[in-house]
Amino acid sequence: MLEEQCTLQVPVAPGGAPVFGHLFRFARDRANFLQDIRSAGDIVEMHLGRRSFYVLNAPESIHDVLVVQSRKFSKGMLFDRVRPFMGNGIATSDGPFHLRQRRALQPAFHRKHIAHYSEMFAGIAHQHVSRWTGGHVIEMDREMRKMAISMLVPTLFPSARDSATGQTIEGMGEHISGNLGVLVQGVLRATILPPALAAVPTPGRRRFLNSATALRRLADAAVKQARSDPEGHGVLALMLAHGEGDSGGMSDLEARDELLTFLVAGIETTSTTLSWALHVLARNQDMADRMSEEARTADPADITPAALPYTSRFIQEVLRMHQPLWFMGRRALEEVRLGQYELPRGAEVVYSAATLHRDPVYFPEPMRFDPDRWLRQPEKSLPRSTYIPFGSGSRKCIGDGFAWAELLAALSAITKKWHLHADPDRTVRTVADAQIHPDSLPISLTPRH
Repeated sequence: MLEEQCTLQVPVAPGGAPVFGHLFRFARDRANFLQDIRSAGDIVEMHLGRRSFYVLNAPESIHDVLVVQSRKFSKGMLFDRVRPFMGNGIATSDGPFHLRQRRALQPAFHRKHIAHYSEMFAGIAHQHVSRWTGGHVIEMDREMRKMAISMLVPTLFPSARDSATGQTIEGMGEHISGNLGVLVQGVLRATILPPALAAVPTPGRRRFLNSATALRRLADAAVKQARSDPEGHGVLALMLAHGEGDSGGMSDLEARDELLTFLVAGIETTSTTLSWALHVLARNQDMADRMSEEARTADPADITPAALPYTSRFIQEVLRMHQPLWFMGRRALEEVRLGQYELPRGAEVVYSAATLHRDPVYFPEPMRFDPDRWLRQPEKSLPRSTYIPFGSGSRKCIGDGFAWAELLAALSAITKKWHLHADPDRTVRTVADAQIHPDSLPISLTPRH
């Protein structure tokens, strides 16, 4: 006879308090809390007040949820809380609608379009860094957000540059930058707190709702503008032209929701990753010199991982050690077995790529930043779903090639022209809110010759 599978009780994370569970520890130091409970088991139950979450620590369990048994899971509570404010875009939607939207969006991220975007990003990044002045201290976290906006806006709206419309859309980018921080903080609060507390009309809550409304209005205006330019070839134009709806494309509402998704991902995640990259470069001149030499000798028209292998390994290491997306989740649509555990229907499962990427079992000396680890340990040699900076499975980020093009172009332009110097008296602290980012990043510049 075949041996029966053994079902175990999921261990509970240590340090919980009566009634509140792990809520205070999670709210106070959430990234470190998730890192600490990795040692408690492959799957660990966490209590935030009365709500239970199953934290996936093993890559096998994560792969099971994201790939093998993905149809048994929906996006879950985190995205339920986001959806009223960000809409039902590709990041928040589920089921057949998500599949339809992904198929509709796929042409915009074809490699021929990515190659075109790369050339655009390289030119924009060069213009951006050429405006900097040597000898001055720049708050690079803010500057990287400006650079992310300057690259994203003309890609979404190719008619934006050097036109009256461009001024309007660039202004939209500035509005987005101002409202986005308020929005992501409010979404995080709505996710962690019980619904009754999250809905209390505090000044912060009102600012959050106002920012969400402002972003939706700006996105509506952008979609209307794109509708009036049927010959456009940007991401938004391609989005409107393709699809499986009765009209052969997306509705205005669907396009607005997708646009909001791209703005959040394209600005927040890209700028945070660039900030961490510059944090490392300002403290490792040999890495910056090596990257600069590679950028100077490469073909300026070839901004690809193959043409910039060291820069690519550096980005891989940034996304490992400074992964900005620290908390993602799914909900079980039925009773499901993960390894030796049975999880009930409706179970909320969460995982942290940030803690996974710092696990010494898979990444020796995880706190040592070493781009050349990827020569000794290529990504393909790792167990499945061990390194997931862009997710995995059918929900993997559709814009990963887009993001790589942005990062390569920005870092090549910066290191080719500038030496970066960290403030020796300034300790950069890690903040984990909607993403893991530096609290501030003052860096001084001197020109390379």
